[in-house]
Amino acid sequence: MWKAALFLILLFVAGHFAVRYLRTNPLNPVVESNEVVVETREYEVRLARDGPVEGTYLLVAAESVDWSGEPANATLSVIGFAEVRDYLRAYPDFHRYGPMPGLQLDKAASTLSAIAANRLAYGELRGLIELVEERVDEHGERICITISGESLRVNGAASLDDGSDHTSLFANREEEKHLVFVNELIVEDCAVVAASR
Repeated sequence: MWKAALFLILLFVAGHFAVRYLRTNPLNPVVESNEVVVETREYEVRLARDGPVEGTYLLVAAESVDWSGEPANATLSVIGFAEVRDYLRAYPDFHRYGPMPGLQLDKAASTLSAIAANRLAYGELRGLIELVEERVDEHGERICITISGESLRVNGAASLDDGSDHTSLFANREEEKHLVFVNELIVEDCAVVAASR
């Protein structure tokens, strides 16, 4: 009997790992020389690699944009950790998701459009979105993320149907959202990050 129970537990753990880390990225990013090429539902988008990105951020919101037509896997609303460090140390209520009187996080936040560079990063992004939803619902601890990867800028976009040029459509969107090709994503409670820095 215990062998059957152990088998079921191992099967559950293996299934969770497979779902989280072995899912295929729907954008199917391909690195070609100094470009990253992704395919949305309607377009092939070519993104120039524009130098390294690394930083720690307080995560205000996270949303999956897989299958939305955007050349990204997720949209992350973030504030640089240096900007919120003092709040995290001084105000206990700031550690939890919920309304913050006197501090409008949404207005202070900037937007990162994240494209996962590998399966592990894709799995972490998917897990992050689920974790944020759970924390917001339960008024749980705020989440901080550390990202390393490359900044991207739109180099070209063409329709998959007829090859027509749509570069300006995506270049205009890029002004509002910083595109990042994420190699590694570390997710931690902000309280832990604040205590260690």
